[in-house]
Amino acid sequence: MNAANVLSKIKISLNRLPIYKYRYYWFLVPAVILFIAVTLGAIYSSPGVFGDFANIGIDFEGGTVMTVSGLNLDNYDADRDVIEEVLSDNGISASSWQTSGTNSIVVRYANMVRGEDYNDRAEEMGIVNNNAVDQIKQALAASGRYTESALEVNPEMINGTARQDTINSSLIAVAVAMVLMLIYTAIRFDLFSGIAALCTQFIDVMVTLSLVIIFRVSINASLIAALITVVAYSINNTIVIFDRVRENMAPFKHKDKTKADIPFILETSVTQCLRRALFTTTTTLVTIVVLAFFGINIPSLSEFALPIIFGILSGLYSSIFLAPSIWGMLMDTKNKQTTKKTKAKRR
Repeated sequence: MNAANVLSKIKISLNRLPIYKYRYYWFLVPAVILFIAVTLGAIYSSPGVFGDFANIGIDFEGGTVMTVSGLNLDNYDADRDVIEEVLSDNGISASSWQTSGTNSIVVRYANMVRGEDYNDRAEEMGIVNNNAVDQIKQALAASGRYTESALEVNPEMINGTARQDTINSSLIAVAVAMVLMLIYTAIRFDLFSGIAALCTQFIDVMVTLSLVIIFRVSINASLIAALITVVAYSINNTIVIFDRVRENMAPFKHKDKTKADIPFILETSVTQCLRRALFTTTTTLVTIVVLAFFGINIPSLSEFALPIIFGILSGLYSSIFLAPSIWGMLMDTKNKQTTKKTKAKRR
């Protein structure tokens, strides 16, 4: 093969990416990520490693949120050391720290005392928390920075009922968001577009959760907010591509759609939207990556930013490779059935 033929083939592939030609292979990427997550989760759950399949936060696992108010946040590091030492003396290990407002520190920890589970022993955990409250006030006052009367320490326990309510509300929120996207896409385009969009959103959620498990990101309320953001964002590029598909299908609108070259239309449409998808995704990623970078020392910020990064990358992949492939396979199936019915009528 001479150089001219090679350049010609490259030019053709750049003008029309072979998305539909390799449609079955694109599904291997999310499948491999899911497999890795399940494998690593099984390893993580071993007693000698982390002891659990995923890094479940107290919003879902149950725990205590303690708010210490009346502080001067200029003394954050020193005050945090004092609070952490008191909690440690009571057998409590803090899982996350953050500031709130202008004078409060919020610390979260599991209802575990010296490695023993207190989730089903609310009264005993309450006693431990109350002891910690008194000791934190005394220790902070002893530092000379505060008076004990000016401090407020409020522990709020998340028990099994509240935990189940959080899980149920989270699942409903994500499900409602996905169903609304399905309805919107089906009305704006067609039912197959809606089904394709819903499938890719489900895949994006699964891939995001898989990466969260792989990288041990905490699973808490911030993750749910991130997942809803991912669901809303991932549909963006998909809608743009389907809009271009609709334009390229327009000549067949009032004709026999079985005569439309589905692979050609899909691949041309995706290629036409590719630059726009890459630019918008890159712009968004830069912002979120900066947010995640500066949030390294703020767990709640990084726990929100990292899943969004995972979801945006998954959304870009699914909108380019998966959504068009699913729509094309559905259209092909429908056209074949229509052709068979037409032939049967002619006999």
